[in-house]
Amino acid sequence: MAEITIIVFLELSKMIKPDAKILIIPFATDNSRYESWMASIKQAFSIMDNVSVELLNEDLSDKEMKRSIKEHDILYFIGGKPERLIHVVEEKGLAPIIKDFQGLIIGYSAGSLAFCNDCIITKDKDYPETVVIKGLGLVGFSVEVHYEDNIDGELIPLSNERKVYAIPNGSAIFSKNGELFKVVNDIYSFQNMKKEIVTT
Repeated sequence: MAEITIIVFLELSKMIKPDAKILIIPFATDNSRYESWMASIKQAFSIMDNVSVELLNEDLSDKEMKRSIKEHDILYFIGGKPERLIHVVEEKGLAPIIKDFQGLIIGYSAGSLAFCNDCIITKDKDYPETVVIKGLGLVGFSVEVHYEDNIDGELIPLSNERKVYAIPNGSAIFSKNGELFKVVNDIYSFQNMKKEIVTT
């Protein structure tokens, strides 16, 4: 969470109304980490007026989960393993209600990877090979998170079939109707085997 800069939260604060109810979707990580995630998220949102932060418990029934999602203004998907997040969302039948959600949806790290049609998981210490899996299809592009340019060799071939936005730590993208409309700090796009810096 440390990489989320104050500028990103200031941008978010313009979109979040006072007394907003935020629901944390924690399925990308295991429950031993929930407490530390909750503490850091509550601290980050403390700059905003009276927002409440709740956790969506994985032990709830599908019906209770759907009701909880409907009762909140903001959904916040935390980091971890995107394939686990996608699996639980699909298994619990939550994908349609998330796609129809009219409030703000925030993704951090693996949380944002899962939003894409094509969820790209580039190789790192946890993943020996780059893989592409079916995502939740909330946005019409793919993302690379914690981006560093040593991964360009993986991203350029992947950009032949899709647009990929590479997001370094401390940067963020905002989308509306599935398309990019604003960036915070440096973002790079990979499309048609070419890399460009994004300015909006």
